[in-house]
Amino acid sequence: MITIDLHCDLLWYLSEKGIEAFTEASGAQITKESWERGGPDLLVMAIYVDERHIPHQKEAQALKMAGIYWNLAGTGCYTPVLQRKDLDMPGKKALLSIEGGAPLESEEDLYAFRALGVRMLSLCWNYQNHLATGCLEQYSGGLTLKGETLLKKAQDLGILLDVSHLSEGSFWDAVKVSRLPLIASHSNSYALKPHPRNLKDDAIKEIAKSGGVIGVNFCPGFLQNPSAPGVVEQVVYMAELVGPEYVGIGSDFLGIDNTVQGLEHIGRWMDLEHLLEKAGFAKAEREGILGGNFKRVLSEVL
Repeated sequence: MITIDLHCDLLWYLSEKGIEAFTEASGAQITKESWERGGPDLLVMAIYVDERHIPHQKEAQALKMAGIYWNLAGTGCYTPVLQRKDLDMPGKKALLSIEGGAPLESEEDLYAFRALGVRMLSLCWNYQNHLATGCLEQYSGGLTLKGETLLKKAQDLGILLDVSHLSEGSFWDAVKVSRLPLIASHSNSYALKPHPRNLKDDAIKEIAKSGGVIGVNFCPGFLQNPSAPGVVEQVVYMAELVGPEYVGIGSDFLGIDNTVQGLEHIGRWMDLEHLLEKAGFAKAEREGILGGNFKRVLSEVL
């Protein structure tokens, strides 16, 4: 069994606070000690360029976060996941993603970031950029021509598309282009909690149809019941809608200001196993939700 969190903002946090904020003394939602104590085997760590760095410092900030990723790997904190075999390495592991395509202007950028370890990409954050429309815009929008071109190239390179933060128009444009399983690394159900960051049922079904995975988010504002049981309610709803094999966990730790009781930090992450058991999920289903489902997708593309 492997356990995987599909999305966290540790790299952004450390780029803002300094590498020393990864220690227990910081009290952060993710620290080295709390991750080792009760966290998942694998963290997907996102490169997220804050809006204040766009456009003039976007590449420098993205490279800084990639550097933090490799700095931590070099100290033995985790094994970088670059190939399929890395998923079976002992100890903690980390996979590099990009949240928001701000640093990407060309196909050459994709080659460079893939060489740095990026294996998953979202085209935009909450707002319009040069690649796609985000979910908090007042219009549905869609992919730009450049966004479509870079998405096709990313998939040629085996980089998964993360549809979290896309507007509905961008999502359905991406569906037409994508050839790989779709991932929503940190999104919840709109039916349970109407919020533009959450996914409507037809989108959840499309992700499942592609063979992908939806990572349930811990953000209180995206939950109908802001609590650890509320997170499980999201899992139950999606599992009943499309099957448990298409559901995962994407905490969004360090990308959320507030946490829910019972899942305050990464050291409580594995408490989900007991909560899922209480909700009636069989052992194999729990193992899939907690990481096996996303491992299945990674094993197809790495």
